[in-house]
Amino acid sequence: MAKKIVSELLARAPVLLLLSGAGALSFGLAAAIPHDGLHPLALMAALLPLQLAALLYVFSRP
Repeated sequence: MAKKIVSELLARAPVLLLLSGAGALSFGLAAAIPHDGLHPLALMAALLPLQLAALLYVFSRP
């Protein structure tokens, strides 16, 4: 059973790396938004890479 879990994680490693990279990108973009004038569109644009990577993660499941 543990062997099956490890093989599934290795098969999904590229998608998990993409998800973690998108999370880091979203965090960096959200940190670049000025805090004195938070604009909702800027916040949505900062979260877009994380949302798209999460959709890819969900729909790439076997």
